[in-house]
Amino acid sequence: MDQQPIARLASREACIRLGRVIPEATVATSVAPTSKAPARPRPAPPMLARSPLILSALRHDIHAAAVCWGLRKQGAAPVWIESWADPGMAPLSLHCDASGLRANGGPADPGVSSVWFRRPRAPESFPGALEADLPFLRNEWGRFVNNVHALAGELGGPLWVNSPSAAIDAENKMVQLRAARRAGLRFPATLMSSDPAEIRRFVGAHQRVVYKPFQTHTWLDAASGKMFSTYARIVDAEMLRDDASLRQCPGIYQAVVRKRHDVRVTLIGDRAFPVRLDTPPQDDFIDWRIASLADTMRAKPAELSTAMLAGLQRLMRELGIVFGCVDLAIDAAGDAHFLEVNQAGQFLFLEQAVPAMPMLQAMCAMLAQGRTDYSPESIDGVNFADYLSSDEHQHWWERVGGGIKGKDGAIPGVSVE
Repeated sequence: MDQQPIARLASREACIRLGRVIPEATVATSVAPTSKAPARPRPAPPMLARSPLILSALRHDIHAAAVCWGLRKQGAAPVWIESWADPGMAPLSLHCDASGLRANGGPADPGVSSVWFRRPRAPESFPGALEADLPFLRNEWGRFVNNVHALAGELGGPLWVNSPSAAIDAENKMVQLRAARRAGLRFPATLMSSDPAEIRRFVGAHQRVVYKPFQTHTWLDAASGKMFSTYARIVDAEMLRDDASLRQCPGIYQAVVRKRHDVRVTLIGDRAFPVRLDTPPQDDFIDWRIASLADTMRAKPAELSTAMLAGLQRLMRELGIVFGCVDLAIDAAGDAHFLEVNQAGQFLFLEQAVPAMPMLQAMCAMLAQGRTDYSPESIDGVNFADYLSSDEHQHWWERVGGGIKGKDGAIPGVSVE
């Protein structure tokens, strides 16, 4: 298959993740079943009899919107909630006595096939509550939610995508690298520190080192109106000059992989969708997202060895997650170096580049059937392109788009600078 340029969505199809615009620019991929995890003991439930529960606090979450559309097209009844206090869900109760732990309502409802722990957030709004009571209510809900998340795996039958406790742990980069080591994956030497001496020693030992923030952050320049964001970039001498600055903010420092290209692998249950990403030279920036923003990234299906796919499946088991987007750097010898896994990553931008890669179909099938060894063939006529052209997408965008666009009608983006 020929390489295809990444196609950025028109402005109305862009979505925001954690307050920053993530263009649904995207990529192609080949579908590869990974090594089988142990099958869930029950048979696949009838799709029409059970409902997936989708937890996303972001009303502009295009992934949640598209999955709800796909599930409804098949006759399922997904429930999209913004928090565990959402009135659209039966209230959740936890019980513990001499007979053991049990729950009812919410994800413990027998009609729930799966829970997509997509973009969780503690309840913040309480209609009718006094202003003076809000801190108390938020604290009480926060502590209740902590109990729900800690015990989610014991609340009955639904498949969690992903289990809250595992998802929270998997957000930590060093936890990921520990799991990668146990899974037998190759990865670059990494330091997390705010100690100027340690940072300089690490850079001296590895010469070419990349700095990464723990999470992307964006600043607005009041004078120009431009948005400036943190991306992975090569460390230079100026960045290491000031002890006070290094001590002020810890960072992730990683030995650079002299890569030929990137591969992003979306793992949805027992299936994997690997995509090759080619970007032009970026000087001291090595983050493919910059090329995506500049419309210079190219993508095509990738091939991963059986051994690599097995290693990624071991990684997922080590982390206790069933969905994740893995970033690999491929060097000149063709060896893959694990960089990170995003347990709540974006994947629809991949399907947009190569519509034959059925990631939306796969996610809908897993959530509907409530098992990782799902049958994608049971979901028919569900793809991202059809969703984007649907009336449902248009109506959804009319509801949420106004809160995303600026006064000039454009979506505030992240500048390459």
